[in-house]
Amino acid sequence: MPTLDKSSSNKASKGAEEILLTQIKQEFTTPAEAIFDYLELVEKNLSQLNLVFEDELEQIKNGAEKLIEQYEEAFKENTGPNATKQTKSPEEYSTLRHNLRTPLNAIIGYSEILLEDTEEDASDELTSDISSIIDLSRETEKAIEKFVDYIRGALSNDSGEGTSQMETAEALFKSLGSIDYSLDIDENLQNSDILIVDDNKTNCEVLERRLSLQGLKCRTAYDGNAAIEEVKKKTPDLILLDVILPDINGLELLKLFRQDHSRDALPVIMVSAFNDVDSIAKCIQLGAQDYLPKPLNGTILLAKVISSLERKLFREREKELVNELHIQATTDQLTGIFNRRVVFDSLERAYDDLIQGNSKGFSVLTLDIDFFKKINDTYGHSGGDEVLKSFANNLNDKISKPNIVGRIGGEEFLAILMETDQQKIVELCNNLRKEITEKSVIYEGKKIKVTFSGGTANTAESRNASDLVNKADERLYDAKKSGRDKIVFPDK
Repeated sequence: MPTLDKSSSNKASKGAEEILLTQIKQEFTTPAEAIFDYLELVEKNLSQLNLVFEDELEQIKNGAEKLIEQYEEAFKENTGPNATKQTKSPEEYSTLRHNLRTPLNAIIGYSEILLEDTEEDASDELTSDISSIIDLSRETEKAIEKFVDYIRGALSNDSGEGTSQMETAEALFKSLGSIDYSLDIDENLQNSDILIVDDNKTNCEVLERRLSLQGLKCRTAYDGNAAIEEVKKKTPDLILLDVILPDINGLELLKLFRQDHSRDALPVIMVSAFNDVDSIAKCIQLGAQDYLPKPLNGTILLAKVISSLERKLFREREKELVNELHIQATTDQLTGIFNRRVVFDSLERAYDDLIQGNSKGFSVLTLDIDFFKKINDTYGHSGGDEVLKSFANNLNDKISKPNIVGRIGGEEFLAILMETDQQKIVELCNNLRKEITEKSVIYEGKKIKVTFSGGTANTAESRNASDLVNKADERLYDAKKSGRDKIVFPDK
């Protein structure tokens, strides 16, 4: 029987070949590594049920370890530039297939034994997990077949599944080639401040040169305490933090930074030679934005740095937008003080606090600028706007927290005064009236004198918030009728 030469039958491009190889390996490693996950679940379930099957578990684990080890070795020997031989005899392919299947047989066999031995005592979950190990082993067996078919050239024939996969890989490679990939940094990220924390001076210099070429500014710290001082001086936009440092390890340093800075405010990318799942998971759990394994790949380094900086920028813009929307929703656009909605919502909350016993009471003051229509007619609406803004500023200066004041419409304003002492209310209102009437609004070189009328009411005389405002409005109208430029208070 003639041998098949994979190199002669494979007409796909080198890039497509690499993609296909990655897919073939992934189809094996995904189920093979998942066996360990389910094995761990099985061990926990057996322990909870007080069942002991150490020998079977050990045999399954050894089989899984041997399976992955042999596959990695075979993959290295038979693919890419490391391939030791380009052709094999049919007997050699059969031997390879047999050797890879042998540990699988152990996994399946002992899993089936475990399934039988625990049949009476097992929970549904335990039975399902053991069955999953068997199913994953069958899936791995199919992946082994595909791997052997690939190295003997069967996946490159002109028909069947292999052709479809190779065509898919070729199409993907062409798509990747057509993508305009660039690591140019957005101008908004230029001059971002990067703190590099690594006890190796050479590592710091290499990182600094790579990042500086992209327009980023870098600082360096060779130990944990120096890093803490640098952050105190100025919070950087990003930290590249080595896990192993001479004084404070990177994980402890990360925890310290997270006490004062959120992940969004201070992104941290951990850098370490420990490229295992547990180390990466711990770093992310402690608040790292990302993780870079050593030795560093320059392209991946820049991609992750740019990604972290972009995320930080987007978060900051998002917060700015939220703040802006909040201001728009709560502020009177002309005067800059609270709008009608905020004032009346605050009034309802204040009355709720009173009903629940959290407040002793309060008063409201309604205000209306005198002869405002005349001001508009004389100086135009722009002159009237200047009067409104000046009036609102005076109110805001005199009526401070915990009191609230806002514009509720036109030339009308309302203040909530968190005070029960009537004498203090009178003093505050009279001082306010004096302040405003003694000033003039300057508009186009002319002085505009402003007066106002007002009325107050307190919770001791009102049934609810609406009644409270109505009573204050009635006194405001009384002030208007009796000559304006005055505030009417409740009768003692």
